[in-house]
Amino acid sequence: MPKLVIVSYNIGSFFLGVITIGVKQFYLPGGSTGCLLIHGFAGSPLEMLPLGEYLHGQGLTVSGVLLNGHGTNPADLRGKSCADWISSAAAGLAELQSRCAHVFLIGFSMGGTIALHLAANYRADGVVTVCAPVYLELKLYLTRLLKCLLHCQGATVHNINDPWARKTHFTYKIVPPEALIQLVSLMRSVRSQLNRITIPALVFQARHDGIVPCGNGPLIYGSLANAARKKFIWLNKSGHMAVIDYDKELIMSETKDFIDSVLDPYISGAAGRTVNHRQRLLP
Repeated sequence: MPKLVIVSYNIGSFFLGVITIGVKQFYLPGGSTGCLLIHGFAGSPLEMLPLGEYLHGQGLTVSGVLLNGHGTNPADLRGKSCADWISSAAAGLAELQSRCAHVFLIGFSMGGTIALHLAANYRADGVVTVCAPVYLELKLYLTRLLKCLLHCQGATVHNINDPWARKTHFTYKIVPPEALIQLVSLMRSVRSQLNRITIPALVFQARHDGIVPCGNGPLIYGSLANAARKKFIWLNKSGHMAVIDYDKELIMSETKDFIDSVLDPYISGAAGRTVNHRQRLLP
């Protein structure tokens, strides 16, 4: 197995308290199975790197995309639409598909919402979501809207139980209001697309999520009526930032098991195949 190689990944300058960070996507070359990792709203590929390094260590090729307007400073979110974020992920998917025989979509928070959109509209072998939102309760939405406008970083950090992860996690301090409006638009759109997903799905939800209402996980799971198969897992030790919190090892192992189970017909030579979806253009 090749040594860990990170391509197109660096931190330009990062000063705590001052958002002047230059984060690029990471690419970890491995075998013929690829994983597209999609980070959350106001976050960066850094939050997906532990999962990416684990999957790469299991022999998989991993691409951690950087969504448009993220990983720099909050002003870069101004003028960006949810279509811009989707396009960033779709470009990463196309690049990974050009290199890998099988590709899995893995998204955290808003990245999970985008992964579901890609699963409904593009060819892939499976989709994994962690604390992905497709709705927000109105009262909580208005409260969280104000928190994000005033102190997005504080709201996120308080949803990490692991002290080390809480100390080192990067997110924007504030976000422009139009970006939150785009997030709500994305959730509404993807919620209506869930019954179009036919590939296998694995859904994680933090039971004590303080940002995304925990009913999102069961709603997504229940709405995947046409998925080839699906599995739901509660995360009991983490806040919203589960991919870097106390449940991260559970997410890692269950995700790898899920990928192995989907690929088993290919490996064992048993009858059956992954559903061959016709790739479609984004609406």
